[in-house]
Amino acid sequence: MANYNPSTIARIGDLVNGIQVDTSTVAAASYFLTGNTQTELFNVYGRVRIHSLFGEVTVVLSDHACVVYYNFTSTDPVIAVQPISAASATLAKLAVGERISWVGGAVATAVVLTATPGISDINPAPQIVGTAGGTGSIGMLTATASLTSGNVKFSCFYTPMSDGAYVTAAL
Repeated sequence: MANYNPSTIARIGDLVNGIQVDTSTVAAASYFLTGNTQTELFNVYGRVRIHSLFGEVTVVLSDHACVVYYNFTSTDPVIAVQPISAASATLAKLAVGERISWVGGAVATAVVLTATPGISDINPAPQIVGTAGGTGSIGMLTATASLTSGNVKFSCFYTPMSDGAYVTAAL
């Protein structure tokens, strides 16, 4: 059986899954708020194909009916915030290892909450966001109720589709 060095394994992962960018771990009480609260998660430079986008719970979320959806906003050229998903079911009591997963494909597809910690039961369909030479952001909009406790870390896997395109964490 062949053994590959860690850098080779990482490069194969980038080629198959896309380049991974993670946010820091965020406190739900600060970012999952009622009243249509927008939070930018990732900065997008150029045009990229999103392969996977999710938040993974690292500390159990409080028992409040907060919902979330993902969106894209372009600052150059100016394109107003546009949803890249529909709203999720309630995030109340999500356990450690459960994910808040963007499904991709049709914009009207709801964010999926994994049924079992540590197992994602969807295979996202890629979406293209951004413009060649442009700048923007991937964010989330929360509503319904504020979470009072818990933590989440977000990940985006992408492939550049224009010269110099890349994604960075905004948090």
